[in-house]
Amino acid sequence: VSSLKGMGLRDDSVWNEVVTSCLELASSNARDTVRQLEYAGITYVQGNAAFADSGGSSSLFVTAEDNSITTIQASKILLATGSTPFRPGGIPFDGKRVFDSDSINTLSYLPKSVAIVGSGIIAIEFAKIFKNLGADVTLIIRDDIPRNALMKIGLDKDIAATLVADLVRSGINIERGAQVKKFHVPRDNPKAPIVLDIEAKGGGARPSGAATTVKCDIYLAAVGRKPN
Repeated sequence: VSSLKGMGLRDDSVWNEVVTSCLELASSNARDTVRQLEYAGITYVQGNAAFADSGGSSSLFVTAEDNSITTIQASKILLATGSTPFRPGGIPFDGKRVFDSDSINTLSYLPKSVAIVGSGIIAIEFAKIFKNLGADVTLIIRDDIPRNALMKIGLDKDIAATLVADLVRSGINIERGAQVKKFHVPRDNPKAPIVLDIEAKGGGARPSGAATTVKCDIYLAAVGRKPN
C-alpha cells in the first residue's frame, strides 16, 4: 500500500488494487484446493445439497447451477457447512460502516481509521490487516489483560504475550477492560466519523485518564462465530 501511495495513486485506486489482488488470490487458492481433491481421488460436486423429503439419511440430492440434480448415496454423511458471525444485539450493522467479520469483505473503500471489538484471532488478524493498509486501528477488548483473552481460546501464554506485544509495536491502540456503550453513526454525512461511547467492562465509568469515546471511519464486530 505504501508503495502504491508513493506512486501518487489516490486511495480509491489503491483500494481497487488491494481488492483485485485479494480476489485473484482467493480464486487461485480455490482452484488449487479443487486440484488437490482431484489428485487425492476425491469426487467434488458443487451445488446445493438436500436430504430426501422422506427423511432418509443415506441419500443426498445436489442441485447444480444449471438445475441438474445429482444423487449421492453414502452410509455416513458428515455435515460441515461452516459458520456465520455472531451478531450481538444493539449494534447497528449496516454493511456500509458497521460490519461483522463476513460483511467486512464487502468494504468498498480504504478507511483511514478502524475500531474493532473482539479479542480473538479474527479480530487480531483484521487489526493487523488494516494497520498494514495504513489505517489507524483501535482494538476494544473487555478483558483487562489482553493475553488472558487469547489464553481463553487456547493460545499458550507466551505466544499470547508475544502476539499482544506485536500489536502494540505495530501501533495498534488497545482499549482494555472496555466495551461500547452507544453508537453514533451519522446517516446524513458518510464522511463524518462514527463516534463510540466507551464504558468499563460490565458498565460504569472507566478509570481516570482512559478514553471515553473513540472516533472511526468504520466499526467491525469480531466477537465470535456460530455454526450454520
